[in-house]
Amino acid sequence: MGMTVLKKKTGYALGLLLCIIGGILLLILLWKWGDTGVFTSSDMLSALSASFWAEYHDIDLGIGLKLIHYTFLGAVFLVAGSAILVARRERVTVTEEVTVMLECPHCKNQWRETMSKPHLESMGYPNVRTISRRKCSKCAKFIRPKIVATEE
Repeated sequence: MGMTVLKKKTGYALGLLLCIIGGILLLILLWKWGDTGVFTSSDMLSALSASFWAEYHDIDLGIGLKLIHYTFLGAVFLVAGSAILVARRERVTVTEEVTVMLECPHCKNQWRETMSKPHLESMGYPNVRTISRRKCSKCAKFIRPKIVATEE
């Protein structure tokens, strides 16, 4: 099993920026529809189609952008940004965990513990069959428990 994390590769910020820009463009679209009364109109469909092609001088940026342009650009930026966000991440296994059966050398009490595989190997396993000091839960002595079995 082990612990996995999501690694964000380069380009992740670009995807996030495109998603934000696309969201803002679509929010401008909703704001203009609410401002012009499209949602309160009795014939909503014709009001929507008329508002797509109407010119609004407060949002045209001096180049004559209409709401249809904002809709198209917002959707394209949102889809492209989402695709980049999904494509630019990777699952990376950080540690592989191993369950070990430990035994107290004094009272022969056995218990299970989960350890990371690199930690276990750094202690010298499988050549060294004892691990760092622990307190036995049965006899309450500080001991170096012996590894009886491992399960991956």
